[in-house]
Amino acid sequence: MGGIGKTTLANEVYNDACIRSHFDVCAWATVSQRHKVKEILLSLLRATKGDTFDMNDQVELADMLQKSLKGKRYLIVLDDMWKTEAWDAMRLGFPSENKGSGILLTTRNTKVARDAGTEDLSLQMGFMDQDESWNLFKSAAFSNEALPSEFETIGKQIADECHGLPLTIVVVAGLLKSKRAIEDWESVAKDVKSFVTNDPNERCSQDSEIPAKNLMRSWIAEGFLKLENDLEGGVEKCLQDLIDRCLVLVCKRSLDETKIRSCKVHDPIYDLCLRKIQRGNIFIMNDIVFSNSDANHRCSECQPLMQMQPFKRLRDVEIDNFPVQILSLIWLRYLSLSIYGGLGIPPEICRLWNLHTFIVEG
Repeated sequence: MGGIGKTTLANEVYNDACIRSHFDVCAWATVSQRHKVKEILLSLLRATKGDTFDMNDQVELADMLQKSLKGKRYLIVLDDMWKTEAWDAMRLGFPSENKGSGILLTTRNTKVARDAGTEDLSLQMGFMDQDESWNLFKSAAFSNEALPSEFETIGKQIADECHGLPLTIVVVAGLLKSKRAIEDWESVAKDVKSFVTNDPNERCSQDSEIPAKNLMRSWIAEGFLKLENDLEGGVEKCLQDLIDRCLVLVCKRSLDETKIRSCKVHDPIYDLCLRKIQRGNIFIMNDIVFSNSDANHRCSECQPLMQMQPFKRLRDVEIDNFPVQILSLIWLRYLSLSIYGGLGIPPEICRLWNLHTFIVEG
């Protein structure tokens, strides 16, 4: 199941200097539930050849990848593969005669492992026992600090509620890492069941990378952060805080390692976010995001969609004529438009005095 440590273990293997020294080429691709073979092949090609590619044909990409790997000893990680169809499509890109090469595959589906011909080479991950769970929780929540005795009883209770799932243990410990009031721990102990589930059918997968800039602009648009000076610097610190607490995972950094380029969240956090959205007053429909604010403005254009709430954010809107109704959405903070044909932006756009981010594509 998700969060049991498959990717963490694969990452330890992949980044081990002794292991990497045996291979000419090392590359990692995240497949995920909604896989796109073409994009995965492109990412592997970029990693193996270091070039950019502008090609749409999946067969050509697989052929190019195979040629780039031929004669080399390679280590490829295919992380989080859900379906055998994904493996069947991907295997065309790997030369079969390369001696000493390896493909490391992680999956929640034993059929995928079996069909990939790795049944005798598979490692079935297990849950942590009570002592392992507590030791992991304690190290994640307190690092090198001394553990106050009053936290041990409630901490062990919280760790037990995580049912031996390492990712959940680390995530919950991350939530508590900066909290040293026993009342906060007791509150989490009561609520931990609300977002911890061991039923795979109730879990969602969120392996999509999010560009850090887009995420930070969305936070600003939603008014989550009340920052007056050095807005971007303040948002970056907030993102780093979430990363330090294991709530957000870094996918890519800048070449000098100082900037976060993209990130993602793992299943338990995604599930928690969905539940918070359902409890709150936020709606997502047709790739257009509507969220509530204290304003009393209404947009008549969208009445057929829902009982309208005031707009703060409007994205992924495809238009060929600029809709003048947008000029009335004075509470709008984030506007993203895809424009077809030549289209001017009216000067009245300055009426949107709350607008922080305005993106126009096309």
